[in-house]
Amino acid sequence: MNNIPRNDDDQLETRLRRALNSEAAMAQPAGDGLTKIREGIDARRHRVWWRNPALALVAAAVLGVAVGGLYFGSRDDGTTTLPPGTSSSPTVTSSGTSAPTPTTSESTEPSPSDTTPPVGYSGPVYVYYIHDDGESPRLYREIHNGAGTGSKAEAALRAMFAGQPDDPDYSTPWDNTRLRSYSVAGDTATVDLSKFVAVGSAVETAAVQEIVYTVTANDPTVKQVLLRVKGNSPPSGHSDWSGPQRRAPLGDVQGWIWILAPTQGATVSSPVQISGYGTAFEATVNWEIRKDGVLVKQGHTQGGANGEFGEFHTSVRLPAGNYELSALEFSAKDGSPIHIDTKNFTVK
Repeated sequence: MNNIPRNDDDQLETRLRRALNSEAAMAQPAGDGLTKIREGIDARRHRVWWRNPALALVAAAVLGVAVGGLYFGSRDDGTTTLPPGTSSSPTVTSSGTSAPTPTTSESTEPSPSDTTPPVGYSGPVYVYYIHDDGESPRLYREIHNGAGTGSKAEAALRAMFAGQPDDPDYSTPWDNTRLRSYSVAGDTATVDLSKFVAVGSAVETAAVQEIVYTVTANDPTVKQVLLRVKGNSPPSGHSDWSGPQRRAPLGDVQGWIWILAPTQGATVSSPVQISGYGTAFEATVNWEIRKDGVLVKQGHTQGGANGEFGEFHTSVRLPAGNYELSALEFSAKDGSPIHIDTKNFTVK
């Protein structure tokens, strides 16, 4: 290296300096960065290490990287230019200022202490009760206001356990039972009770279905109910209720005929709109209206037929007063009234 003529060193230095100056002029970094670079070049132009071609090439490479970094890091318009593959999407805070997008170590989920407890459901709920229609204990439904605690299904259960149906013909064997907890996992609801019913086999089966129907009517995503008593399987002397229970077929547990309107204790105007749900022989649902125990109107309409449940509707004109409506079927065997549901109402 020391045998290279000096004039070659000068020519190499001159070319290198021109190349560096040209690259620096193209970069145009913001502020006085370019001036400092050029001042540094001029201060070092006569130092010995610049006359070593190998060191000069290394210096050119390092300076090129530095200048390139300045170009990517800043532009004259004040915006930031990022290399390909780097995200430039900020999030926006509640104050409207930009904040960096959280990394994997920065969770956007609230901590448990920041989570607001769910508000209890307090709207209308479906509640099932039991009524013995003369043949067997069966389920009949009313609409109540939820107790305002937990989900809609849980609120309905609490209303059911309160044991206060509107219709005095209805009741529940769960009226002295407390709901310890209610939870849902998948399509299964777990209902934990303070105690189990102590009744005969038929009423016990109806009581279990009363819970299943009430839960599933208010939460259609639930397909089965797991009953627990203080965390354990129900202590029954009749059936095994340790596994999840599904709705039994309507014909097995539901009232054959029941009135939907007018509801118990309702005040309505004439003509009175009568509606209900049920099934009867050849779909014939009979109705009777009494005032002070005296039959004043009667007729029949069409509902579901021969085990297939369906709605029925009719209307009747009545003067102002208090009435009792009965919906029923007459026995094909002896003509006696069967499957009776009644409601008391007032016409204004």
